[in-house]
Amino acid sequence: MQLGSGLETFAEKPVAALHAERFSAGLAPADWIIRQRGPRRAHLLVTETRRGSVALRGTRIEFEAPALLWLPADLEGDLQVEAGAQGYLVAVSEDFLTRTVAGSAEALHLRRTIDRLVLLRAGQVEATFGAVVHCCDTLVCEVHSPGRGTTTMMSSHVLLLCLHLWRSVLSGQSSDDAAERGDGPRLVGNFLQMVELHYRDGWPVARYATALGVTDDKLHAHCKREKGFSPRAVVHARLIQEACTRLQQLDLPVEQIGYGLGFRDPGYFNRFFRKHRGVSPGAWRRRARLEQMRHGASYAAWP
Repeated sequence: MQLGSGLETFAEKPVAALHAERFSAGLAPADWIIRQRGPRRAHLLVTETRRGSVALRGTRIEFEAPALLWLPADLEGDLQVEAGAQGYLVAVSEDFLTRTVAGSAEALHLRRTIDRLVLLRAGQVEATFGAVVHCCDTLVCEVHSPGRGTTTMMSSHVLLLCLHLWRSVLSGQSSDDAAERGDGPRLVGNFLQMVELHYRDGWPVARYATALGVTDDKLHAHCKREKGFSPRAVVHARLIQEACTRLQQLDLPVEQIGYGLGFRDPGYFNRFFRKHRGVSPGAWRRRARLEQMRHGASYAAWP
């Protein structure tokens, strides 16, 4: 059973409040292309077997089952699972999700969870995985065989999914090492994933902290402890890494590469690059290409 770009096709139809499907034992990989056209939707991918992956802004993240992947309503991406994989895909409209969560006593905590990318791998989901599967199975039944109280049933199980997701994010701190370090490793891991999505958008550290539901000081402290660098330094390092890659591989003017990385002022991009590499972007490109030629690599063969 090959699902192809099932959600893209679904998005062309009038957008329903909720879409849920179960996929199983296909002979070919299944993939979904998520594009937010019209009313936006959040997506939950549940993999019970095999391997899955998500591609977001050119970055691919792979994970082994069992796993839960939550994409907030402001994200687009490509999802894929291997041939023979089993699991569920649920899409919830932003309006339906907001109304469902708003009535909960834990609304603030749930909002912070569902507004960000969440990936829970094996080891983080065992305690709640069965309950999540049950909720997804119920949603699939209600979508395909609606009856009396279907809307209430859907809302109740969407709320349960959000609660299980929130609990899973908070869990896993029972080991001595985790108790000593608190939620630092998970927080920094989520921060690094968020940097991959937004390093070209010019987000200040305060915006990352808000999206992660923590203070600037807490994010700074955990980054220094786990990585040895401040959050600002992490973002800048990612920008420099991407700038070097593009300067080497693309025949584009330096100014255009700067624009592509979110720098509106070519002069600022030059100063930023020089601060981190000691030379201008143009000089660095010439040096890098000469070095590549000395090692006998063909520039024309570069990706």
